[in-house]
Amino acid sequence: MTKLLEWLLGVSLIGVAWGLVTFDLLDLQFPPQYRELAWPMPVYLLVVFGCYSLATVGYRLATFNDCEDAAKELQVQIKEAKVDLKKKGLKM
Repeated sequence: MTKLLEWLLGVSLIGVAWGLVTFDLLDLQFPPQYRELAWPMPVYLLVVFGCYSLATVGYRLATFNDCEDAAKELQVQIKEAKVDLKKKGLKM
C-alpha cells in the first residue's frame, strides 16, 4: 500500500466517522454536545495539519546538513566552466 493510499484511507475513515456523528445517520442518540463538538472538527484538523507541516519544514530546515565538500567542488566546476566559456569566446 502506497503512502497516498494510506493517507486517503485514513482521511476517508475520519470523514465517515465525522459524518456519522455530525448528521446522526445511524440514530446512535448521541448527546447534542457531541454534535456541537464534531461539527467544527474538520477545521481543527486542518489547522493541526498546517501546524504540523510548518513544524516539520522548520525542523528539517534547521537541521539541514551543509555539504562543504560538494560546495567546494561546485565552485571549482563553475570556475572551470567560466574559463572554458571564455576560451570559446563568450564575453562576461
